[in-house]
Amino acid sequence: MKRNQKIKLYLFLAMFAGAVIFAILFPRLTLPFGFAYILYLMTKPFTVKLTTGSKKQRFIYFCIMLVGVSFMFFPLFATLYNMDTDFGKLSAQLPEAQKILQDKVFGLKVKVFDRFGVKLKLDPVNFVMAKIESHGTNFLNHIPDYLSAMFEWMLLVPLFLWFFFMESRGFSQRLLEAIPNPIFEKSYVLFSQFNTKFGEYIIAKFIEATILGTLVTLGLLIVGFPYPFILGFVAGVTNILPYIGPVIGFIPAFFIALLSKDPNVSMLSMVIIFTLANLIDMILVFPLLVSKIVNLHPIVVVVSIIIGSQLGGIVGMIVIIPFIAFFKLLFKEIYKDLSVQL
Repeated sequence: MKRNQKIKLYLFLAMFAGAVIFAILFPRLTLPFGFAYILYLMTKPFTVKLTTGSKKQRFIYFCIMLVGVSFMFFPLFATLYNMDTDFGKLSAQLPEAQKILQDKVFGLKVKVFDRFGVKLKLDPVNFVMAKIESHGTNFLNHIPDYLSAMFEWMLLVPLFLWFFFMESRGFSQRLLEAIPNPIFEKSYVLFSQFNTKFGEYIIAKFIEATILGTLVTLGLLIVGFPYPFILGFVAGVTNILPYIGPVIGFIPAFFIALLSKDPNVSMLSMVIIFTLANLIDMILVFPLLVSKIVNLHPIVVVVSIIIGSQLGGIVGMIVIIPFIAFFKLLFKEIYKDLSVQL
């Protein structure tokens, strides 16, 4: 490698490292930037279909896209429409639910004392309620910060979207020109693969979440389980998180069934509905939509989710998986080159 090429390579690597450090140090800019980039990758294929081809083809693509968007957002609209009623009922039942839990814990303490002679001093119900009140107070105290962050996102996300749609082609060309020749070809291929796989992964996860949330909502409606729209929405949203999402989405329904005094509320029916919905997801939806895009070991996925939550909260937990898959591909290419050179 010539001296000029080496200098260009070192400068490029230094710029890349600086960009990574900047992204970590300034999440208030990088998170809306990343969210806008996700929206851009998700909508780019549709904008291409809607702006090319004959009028008949564009009309057909528009109808398909409209039906797909309506199907994806129907659970959200249904949840919002029923939120006031469902949350009102849920709030009214919280004191009664607390009393039922306290009675169950007291009964457990009595059984343990009678059988083993051990007096349990644990009070998990009051501990959890105190934590909820503490977090609720903390949330109220930080409302101005949340509103400020929301207005920042409302300003930055459209600005970044405009940049991606209007300036991304020129920016990509300048970025590719800055890549040194020895790594240009592989960098171009990897960057193209990342854009394609990342957009496909996000779209696939949203479709997967919509299907599972719809199945859970319809199942709970059929058996007459309380709060079907809220529980279906929670199940769909949490399902975006691989492996641990279905467990998190099941917990609210489990506690509602456990604490309900309504004889028509069946724990068994609820468990069957969640089990069938997740089986359909694991056997049909996930293999067809997601598994071909991301090929990672379950332990790697769980660790990645934890790292993503530390770096970017919920957004980080969602987008970290395709990044890890990209770095896996990158390290494979680097290892392959090193093996050839040796």
